[in-house]
Amino acid sequence: MTMPLSPNAPAFADPVGAFVPHGRVIRAPRQPGPLSGLTVAVKDLFDWAGLPTGAGNPTWLATHPVPDRDATVLAALLDAGATLHGKTVTDELAYSVHGDNVHHGTPKNAAAQGRVPGGSSSGSAAAVAAGLVDAALGTDTGGSVRVPAAYCGLFGLRTTLGLIDRKGVVPLAPSFDTVGWLTRSPKVLDALARVLLPGLEPNRFWARVLTLPEAGALTDDETRGALGMLADRIGLVTTPLVGLTDPYGGLEGLRRAYATVQGREAWRSHGGWITANSPVFGPAVAARFHVASEVTPGDADHARKVLVRFRADLHAALGTNGVLVLPSAAGPAPKVGEDEASVEDVRVRTLRLTCVAGLGGLPQLTLPFRGPDGLPRGVGLVGPAGSDRALVAWAVHLCGGG
Repeated sequence: MTMPLSPNAPAFADPVGAFVPHGRVIRAPRQPGPLSGLTVAVKDLFDWAGLPTGAGNPTWLATHPVPDRDATVLAALLDAGATLHGKTVTDELAYSVHGDNVHHGTPKNAAAQGRVPGGSSSGSAAAVAAGLVDAALGTDTGGSVRVPAAYCGLFGLRTTLGLIDRKGVVPLAPSFDTVGWLTRSPKVLDALARVLLPGLEPNRFWARVLTLPEAGALTDDETRGALGMLADRIGLVTTPLVGLTDPYGGLEGLRRAYATVQGREAWRSHGGWITANSPVFGPAVAARFHVASEVTPGDADHARKVLVRFRADLHAALGTNGVLVLPSAAGPAPKVGEDEASVEDVRVRTLRLTCVAGLGGLPQLTLPFRGPDGLPRGVGLVGPAGSDRALVAWAVHLCGGG
């Protein structure tokens, strides 16, 4: 049974444009629980009983029925006492890491005025960064929690592939799609992890810190410095993974394999609907779906072989007690309205970094920091499969429980 919407909804202010027009509603928890008192916003890819799921596109909104049951993960939050506080803007069908939407606008980044919030969980990150909610659900396929966390100065967790049930969540590329969340504090990050990942062990013996030398060249001086400081603060032996990506054409070769599999699956997920309904997309998303429509079975099969081989290599490198320190994005958020060539350059460099955990099906935790220029950035910890809660526990230890 679902609880009713607040009788006063829609009632809350949205000074940063984080929420979709049809989603400015509040949902009471089903019962008291460990998340009582916490407010959680929900990316508009998750089914919320009685509200339409818009997926960032008005044609999607108009051509899909209003769900009569909650996504599995929403039900878990409500059962744990959380209050759901609105549905947030997403880049169209989650096919972007920039954070803009031609239909709903670009949510304002309260942590970096005049800069994009990052996508595709753009509204979720903007709502948390502005202090409108304690936490927000997002999804992460190619970086859609990690990148907005970095751009908005937040903690963000991409969970191990398949650990959280995605029933009731609009897909993009199921080989990579995961559920994640963003918070301002590791304490709240941990509170959600305890509820949504209850079967995982929070304690793990960590023995090694790993780095990818190639990754440093893709980001800026401030982020490179933060990676070194984080490795030093962890206090374990640091080992460069020299040669890990060489058989695959480096990180760019891995990005291309990732993009090929993603494109093939994105077209399988939505190509029929696109062909039947001719939705209006923003130029960048439209171009990606066009490319996706042309991925051949042969190209996809070759890319999947790369995925399988690299996943095995990465898992072997990490073992059960290694953690990879990696930038969560190529640098600070681009400015709103920045030229397309610059935006594309940042996107490609960022995807070379984020595809590592995606291809590996692994969890990645983003830790926020600010550079000397005052802009937020993010560094990530990629752990073995199922180490999600142990990564969060490490964040609480390193950053405090506030």
